[in-house]
Amino acid sequence: MMRDNRSFRGILQSDDGCIIKVLSNDGRRITFQSAFGLSQHMIRQLKENPEHIVFSERSRIARLGVQITSDPPCIDHLDGDLLVLTQTASAAIPGYPGLDQLGMFFDEGLPVGRMVFCDPDALLTSEEVLAAVDRAELKLPASAAISSDGSIVIAPHRVVCTLREDVDQETFGRILLREDGREMLNRYQLQKKVPHLVIPPGEGVITTCSMYLNEHYVVLQSGFSLGRNLPATVLDPIKTRGICIYLEIINGTRHTIVNPLISARVYGTPQKRTGERRKTSPSGPKGLSLADLKRLQAQLDARPKGTCYFTDRSVAMVDPSQGLKKVEFFANGPKEKCPVSKAQCSTARVDFSTRSRCCHQYATSRIHPDPQQPAGALVLKYFPNLVEHRDIINLVVREKVRALYFFEASCEFGPFLSQEDHSRLQEYHAFGVDVYWICSLNQRLMVHTMRDGKGYFVATDRLADFHKSMLFAFYGSTLPLSPVATERLGKLMDALVAFWGKSIGIVTGGGSGVMEAANTMARQRGILSGANFLDITDQAMTTDVDFCQVFQATCRHSRQKWFEIASFPIFNVGGLGTLEELGITLCNMKLSIIERVPIILFDTEGERDFWNSMRRQIATMVQHQRAPAWINDHLVITDDPAVVIEAYLKQLQLF
Repeated sequence: MMRDNRSFRGILQSDDGCIIKVLSNDGRRITFQSAFGLSQHMIRQLKENPEHIVFSERSRIARLGVQITSDPPCIDHLDGDLLVLTQTASAAIPGYPGLDQLGMFFDEGLPVGRMVFCDPDALLTSEEVLAAVDRAELKLPASAAISSDGSIVIAPHRVVCTLREDVDQETFGRILLREDGREMLNRYQLQKKVPHLVIPPGEGVITTCSMYLNEHYVVLQSGFSLGRNLPATVLDPIKTRGICIYLEIINGTRHTIVNPLISARVYGTPQKRTGERRKTSPSGPKGLSLADLKRLQAQLDARPKGTCYFTDRSVAMVDPSQGLKKVEFFANGPKEKCPVSKAQCSTARVDFSTRSRCCHQYATSRIHPDPQQPAGALVLKYFPNLVEHRDIINLVVREKVRALYFFEASCEFGPFLSQEDHSRLQEYHAFGVDVYWICSLNQRLMVHTMRDGKGYFVATDRLADFHKSMLFAFYGSTLPLSPVATERLGKLMDALVAFWGKSIGIVTGGGSGVMEAANTMARQRGILSGANFLDITDQAMTTDVDFCQVFQATCRHSRQKWFEIASFPIFNVGGLGTLEELGITLCNMKLSIIERVPIILFDTEGERDFWNSMRRQIATMVQHQRAPAWINDHLVITDDPAVVIEAYLKQLQLF
């Protein structure tokens, strides 16, 4: 299974290039060799079209004012499937840390960027760019001009990005080395509005623009008279969505540049498939189908119950090369019937200490595959507990398990996972184990995948759409909508699809009322429908979803973080839960955890004054310096879908 959304972006590129050897460091420049893993398709382009392969610097490095120049790629630098290039890093933008602070991190293993093939056959003409904009397939900045040769010219926002003064060397290390370093940099990089963007000779600036790319990608062109962009040259589809698309511009001339312009070319999806990734290991056999798993479930149910009250069903080990033709069953529980009572079991089974009255003997400890046996698929009734998880990881590191299937999330909590279960899912992902849920909520086979650091179960036939689609979080009451409100919500959904295109989806809390209506309308319109379900008793669950995550009641607050995969929040008429979610969203914006986007307070029932008191309350907070003034500018209170779209156009500064 593809393990990150770069696999779905449709552009041909290398693996992340990493430093393999530092050649020199004089304090002002660091010269090193970097290695980029290439797929066979990329190697073919390197042989035939090296002039169309460009180096795109890692964005967090460019955003710290460091420029990396690279030898041009050529076949002579290929070693097996590794392209080895000599590159040089230097500080390029005044006011940002020099290599005296960052140089120690430019060492073996640091990811520096990637090589991207800019397919000339996918280059768009001016007519094709305009048509793509009209079809809502991409959103360009409001300042963009489209020239006759198809190139676009971008005038950046009138903002200058600086760093907070309290950023120390340890923090720079976290930004450069940690997986979430880019998100951390978002919190330390400040934006200051300026009347004009002025770049003196030999200096540079970091600024932003707005852009939303779904299938297309944009390649920034280097020029000198109007400003030259650093080598973070490729704006990816999917990843490039927001009002803070960073541009690093330097003035290489002898004269001042005022309000620089950046030229770029727009590329569409190539006719031939180019999204191939470099293969680090041979691909395994195809996974089990839903029909296979239903048959296997019947076999497991037909087997004699085990000696354990808690996990009384056997575990199956399937040879993926032979499917259900070769299945081994392993029983749970001790050899003799467990001596403790059911009441004692309920407390003993969660005690994993040596004092526990539970013997914790599970089928997973009885699996001892033949050394020559290939990695198999493990099928369980319930999601694994702590001891089973330990046994499974031991099998994984011995390359005896490659996939995990389960039928129910929990014996006690039905379809809901605990906080510990979510941690185990992340560990399976880290170990490269594909986890599948035969989901009783929607009767579909769901696969676990990560997006923006959050794990979701996604219907296998919607996996690519999940990684490609831009999401809206819909909040609101569990109470039934009136016919008028249902119609108004439908018009809002239609307006979103018309403006943003079909590559969108929604995520709700999975309850009744507004949430159920939104999920149903999304499915009817062919866009993604998702939910973060919570084990509570005050609402029914809507199960018409393409992706979901499930949380026990003890995970209520951590569950809210799963909504951070959404680009835009829309708050419909709701109660205390909706009020809490609005507060969390505003606070996340204040803390730079999410972008400052329009906060839509949609008066679904058309009662006119439902949200007005919220504006007055926030204005009072601003007046008393208890909230930042910019929040007032981002609140949009309306019952008109057209006003919502106008807010996106205006506040996001879109074409």
